[in-house]
Amino acid sequence: MTDQIRLLEDSFAKVKPNAMAFSNCFHQHLFAKHPDIEPLFGDLSLELMEKKLVASLALIVENLHNPDALGHALQGLGAYHVTKGTMAEHYPYVGQALLEAFEDFLGSDWTPEVAQAWMGAYRTISDIMQQGAAHSEDLLDGELTFYEWLDLYGESSPTLRKLVESTTHFKYGTQE
Repeated sequence: MTDQIRLLEDSFAKVKPNAMAFSNCFHQHLFAKHPDIEPLFGDLSLELMEKKLVASLALIVENLHNPDALGHALQGLGAYHVTKGTMAEHYPYVGQALLEAFEDFLGSDWTPEVAQAWMGAYRTISDIMQQGAAHSEDLLDGELTFYEWLDLYGESSPTLRKLVESTTHFKYGTQE
C-alpha cells in the first residue's frame, strides 16, 4: 500500500462518521464561492446531492487498489456530468470545495501530507473524469453511468453499502 493511498483511506475514515455533514459542508463551500454552479444540479434535493457525494467518495476510496475499474467508473462519471452542463473550468472549483471540507472536518489531522494526498488524488480523478467528458457520447451509448455503476456494484461493497445506508438511509436501486 502506498503512503498516499493510506493517507486517503485514513483521512476518509475519520470523515465517515459525519459523512452527510461533510457533504453538506462541501456543497456550502462550493455554492458560496460559485453560485453559478448550483443550477447545474437541477431539481436535485440537497439531501440527494449529499448522498451521491458520500457514495462517490466512499467508492473511490474503497477502490484505490482497483484502478482499472475505478478509471472506467470515473470516465462514466465525467461523461454523465458533461450532459448536465459541467465544464472543465468547474473541476478546480469542486476540488477546492472538497479540500476545504476535508480541512474543516479533519482539523489538526489535516496535515500538509494529507492535503498533498487529496490534491494529487483529486487531480487524477478530475483528469480521468474530463477524459470521459471528452468522449461522453461514446461512453454513454450503452455504457453504465457512474451512478448506475454505484447501483450495480455498491451492494457488493459491504463498506460502501453500510456507510451509505447508515449515514443517509439510501437504499441502492431506489429512485428519489
